[in-house]
Amino acid sequence: MDFALVDHASEQYLGQWKRLVSTTNWEKGRIVHQWRLALAAADAPTADYSDDAWSRRVGNVTPQHVGRLRRVFERFAAQRDDYPGLYWSHFQAALDWDDAELWLEGAVQNEWSISEMRHKRWETRGALAAEDPDDDDAAIEAPLDEDADAAEPAGDVSSGTLDVVEEPDRLGNQEDDDEAGTKSRYESRQAFDAAVVRPFAALPPLPPDVNDAFEAYKLCILRHKMAGWQEISRDDLLASLDGLVQLALAPADL
Repeated sequence: MDFALVDHASEQYLGQWKRLVSTTNWEKGRIVHQWRLALAAADAPTADYSDDAWSRRVGNVTPQHVGRLRRVFERFAAQRDDYPGLYWSHFQAALDWDDAELWLEGAVQNEWSISEMRHKRWETRGALAAEDPDDDDAAIEAPLDEDADAAEPAGDVSSGTLDVVEEPDRLGNQEDDDEAGTKSRYESRQAFDAAVVRPFAALPPLPPDVNDAFEAYKLCILRHKMAGWQEISRDDLLASLDGLVQLALAPADL
C-alpha cells in the first residue's frame, strides 16, 4: 500500500474536520444561549437552565466548559467579525477584561498568540506578580473540543500561535496548535491577507530600544483608536508621527 498516497488523499478531509472542530465552540455557545432563553421564556426555574443542567443533559462536557462556551458567545458573538482571524480562545482569554476590545484589536494588528496577548497586557499594566498570566494558565488551557472523543483528542491550543492568523477557536501550546490546524489556518490566511494590509510585515528586525518604543506606540495608537479618538484626534496623532519622521531626517549635528 502506498501510504504517501493515502495520506495525500486524506489531507483535504482532515482539513475539513479540523476546520469544523475549530468553529464548534462558537456554535455550541449559541446553542446553550438559545436553550437558556427558551427555558427562561417558558418560566422554567433558573436551576433548570444552569450550566450544570446542560452538562447533565448533554453528558461528556463539564459545567465549567459549558459556562465558557456560553459566556464567550454572549459577550463577543456580535463583535466576532470585527476581529478577523482570532481564535475562539483569544476571546476566552479576554472574557473578564474590561479592556478586552483593545487587546483583541492588538492581537489582530500584531498577530499575537493567546500567550503573547495576555503577556502584553500584563506588562502594560505594570507586570504585577499577582496578575502574572502564567499563574492562571490552567484556567484558559481548555481543550479545543472538550466533549470530543477522549480517545482522539482534538488538541490543546491555549497559546495558539498567530504565525497564521485564522480560524476562530484557539488555545494551547504552540506544538498542539500546529497539530490542531496549521493547514486550515494557512488557507484562510491567504484569503485574509488578500483583503487586509499588513503594515508591519516588511519591517526589518529592530534594536531592543527601538522595538520597545515601537510596540508602546502601537498600543497607544490602538488605545486611542478604540476610544474613538476622544483624547487626541487622529490627525494630531499622525502629526506626532510626522514630527518623528522629520527628527530622523534632520542632520545629526542639529
